[in-house]
Amino acid sequence: MNMSSNELQMAVLKACRGVGLPVAQAQDVAAAIVISPWALKQLLFHLAQPTTPALFKFSVGVDLLNAYILRDFSSCADAARLGVSPVVLRGLSLCDVIKAMALYRGVSVKVQAGDLLLTADEQPVPAPSRCDVDPVDWQNLGKYAALTYVSETDASRLVGAGAGLTDND
Repeated sequence: MNMSSNELQMAVLKACRGVGLPVAQAQDVAAAIVISPWALKQLLFHLAQPTTPALFKFSVGVDLLNAYILRDFSSCADAARLGVSPVVLRGLSLCDVIKAMALYRGVSVKVQAGDLLLTADEQPVPAPSRCDVDPVDWQNLGKYAALTYVSETDASRLVGAGAGLTDND
């Protein structure tokens, strides 16, 4: 399926919100996938993972253990861009989603002693463009996006869900 970058970005944003990701982090993930659509398949894997509390240590730089990459990568990238050193993510392996997030956030990631080390990188962010998406991946993304939908009940309509009478023309 060929689709616009905006269509992909909104679907990824909804899917991230569907699994409980905060708005700002969901926006970052969506923007990263739009410039690196090849990472979509691996994003689906990360969306299926349970979130766990991360353990941040700030004694020297940023040292992060048990990261949920979709939630925690942006904070670590911000620290690296502000000159904090070292920024280390422990127990993670380099994957397409991390590469996409690093490209979007302007950091480089390298593997050092089995951990990921982030450093500032001043390369330009590529412009988004139309892309091809596997229909199965698109359908799976839609399942996560559907988690944001409000159930169709009389109670939900009474509190404002649905289009109401204005869209019945």
